[in-house]
Amino acid sequence: MPQIPIVDALFSALISQDKAALDDIESQRAAECVNIRAVICTDAPGAIDLDLGLGVSSSEYVIPFFEGPRAFLMSANTSIQARIGGGRSNALIDYSLSFDSNFAEKLRAVVNRENIQQVDRDRVNDVLMLKARNRNVQFDLTPFLIENTRLTRDNPSNERPLNTLIAFRMLDYLDWDAFERNPNCLVFNTPYEELKASLRADAEHFLSELQTSQHVLHQEAKSVGTQALLLRFARLWHGSKREKQHILSELIRFSIHKLGALPITELRLIWSGMTSEAGSPFFGPITGKSKDLFQKIRGMAWDITLLRGLEQIATSKQVGGFFIPYFVSIDQRWRHLLRLNPVRLMLIDDVNRRVLFARTNEMEFQGILNECLQADLKSEMTPEKIEARRRSMQGIQLNIMEQLVAEEEDGWLASVQ
Repeated sequence: MPQIPIVDALFSALISQDKAALDDIESQRAAECVNIRAVICTDAPGAIDLDLGLGVSSSEYVIPFFEGPRAFLMSANTSIQARIGGGRSNALIDYSLSFDSNFAEKLRAVVNRENIQQVDRDRVNDVLMLKARNRNVQFDLTPFLIENTRLTRDNPSNERPLNTLIAFRMLDYLDWDAFERNPNCLVFNTPYEELKASLRADAEHFLSELQTSQHVLHQEAKSVGTQALLLRFARLWHGSKREKQHILSELIRFSIHKLGALPITELRLIWSGMTSEAGSPFFGPITGKSKDLFQKIRGMAWDITLLRGLEQIATSKQVGGFFIPYFVSIDQRWRHLLRLNPVRLMLIDDVNRRVLFARTNEMEFQGILNECLQADLKSEMTPEKIEARRRSMQGIQLNIMEQLVAEEEDGWLASVQ
């Protein structure tokens, strides 16, 4: 009988804290682990402090992707260093701050010297100060751009994404030392109007390419698929059988047979929203039956897509190093949901391109998930079918997902009449 992939074996052993299984991997399969990178969150004082003096833990608007507060960062590179250095190693770390649309708009307003409320200006200054104090913090505007590309595709005169992109690129020319001394005055090393004009052509070209980018179209299709999943959740929640495990089972069935995939992150968030009082506000438009439900669900789907973007950033590789992503949002409900579901463990197999995440209460959720995989669904969980779904998701079609959303909206309207 063939062995299960090493990343799956290691993941199972770690989340179950199976020491015997870990010992077996160490003695029998250690060579297979050479291409695996791991982030294992811990309270142990000898681990790396993920905050690293950035002050992110004190910021209300910056949400960590990893649970922290510290983590063991493991790779072939860190292992070699530890071997040579008597157990000590220095992991290469870059920090990434991603922004939702609302926060990105506030930052654009500050850079463009517009009059905004002082509370919003203070929020932006707090985030900019993180970069001023640690220059290896990277600002990632990709989530905002992916979310807003469709707006310029539908309405070419909408320059909101363009102006925001220019504002973020202007930060590359900001005098950060001067900002630390006086955060209320942005000083650039090129005259303001000249700098702004010089960046426009390149920004326009970049956004034009995004509109036809296969990556962006793929993200849009996945977001629309999440929209369909949330619509089905709404129908089930307001149906005759509001039993949480039944709802999860039906969502699994819908995912496999309609979406052609099993979106664990999305299902995990929905389960958290159903079972945790603190997590329910994000799903309020669904559980509370909002009057503008369809519009709210579309926005919620994009929020979840942004979290998927953080997962991709966290798996980025540079010479065996690690990216530690954070998300910046003004949306209180979304921040609460993310804080309920931080990642405790991430394993990456760089050769076989496999990534596994374990979030808070992962063992409990995995147990519920397995119970929900009823007899007729267990046959869908063979390695061959799982791999086939992964391949098919690479070619997910936007128009097919849009049709699925239309069907779910019609089903909702029929159910409330």
